[in-house]
Amino acid sequence: MAGGKRMTSCSRCHSRRLGFTLIEVLVVVAIIALLVAVLLPSLARAREQARGSACLSNLKQQGTGLSTYSADHKGFLPWAGSFRYSLMEGEYYVGTGNHDWTRVNTGVLYPKYIGKTPDLFYCPNNLTADINGSRGKACFLQRYAHPKHGDPDYEDAHNFPISPVGAYAYAVPVVSARSPRDAGRDMYKDSATETFWDGQSNPYKLYLDDPTEPDPSFLGPFPRGTRGRHNLPAVLSDGYFGGYQGYHNKAYNVLYGDFHAKRVIDPHGKIFAAQLGPVRPFSYDGINGAGRVYQVWDYFGRQN
Repeated sequence: MAGGKRMTSCSRCHSRRLGFTLIEVLVVVAIIALLVAVLLPSLARAREQARGSACLSNLKQQGTGLSTYSADHKGFLPWAGSFRYSLMEGEYYVGTGNHDWTRVNTGVLYPKYIGKTPDLFYCPNNLTADINGSRGKACFLQRYAHPKHGDPDYEDAHNFPISPVGAYAYAVPVVSARSPRDAGRDMYKDSATETFWDGQSNPYKLYLDDPTEPDPSFLGPFPRGTRGRHNLPAVLSDGYFGGYQGYHNKAYNVLYGDFHAKRVIDPHGKIFAAQLGPVRPFSYDGINGAGRVYQVWDYFGRQN
């Protein structure tokens, strides 16, 4: 009997030791919380690196398309739209007076030079130019399929807010309805940058000739005479103005005139923090206003 009691008592002690004390539970919870705190930033960085790599791949594929396009068009690249993110615009906006839709900027590459999907026009981090947004992929494919005025499914090409846009800024210095060239330093030739079709000065030309020195605390000095002079200018970049931002771990991805792409660091986050507005035709408010859009383009050119 006594032995039986001792066995029962020991059995109860053993069963109590199978559980966890409150202190032990709290220690485990604290360890899990610490691991989550350590790992989450790393996971976020890895996810962002993947997005940046996808964006860089988009630019490289568009670069391949631009290279092939220029070979087929005597060294010329696609003509620029009135807005540098547009993929299609009404021909009215590029000076023909026609009511039909036409492809502009890198939208010209679809489908012959980039394949049957326009997905590479969209950066995963540019939420304004969302592939699934109202001006994203579906919008582009609809305008492409029904460009002609008079088509029952035609949408009004004069209504600019329904034009499809992508995530990348194309040939920022070029005047609407003009073409840059695959020509190294001479990519942005005078005839493509100086004046609009009605003789108005291009804001980029005003930036080049502006006698005022820009605020050096932004991206450094840009003395007159050195602006826009690069052995290999940028031709396509992540969005950085006009409300469009493609930003990757404090950097922008840029495609250059030889059609290679690379990551360019935003110094101290200054470009992103500036939240630069759009560059409007016939409007130039100074080198430290709209001129900053061109300073950034110059900065990209200097980083190659």
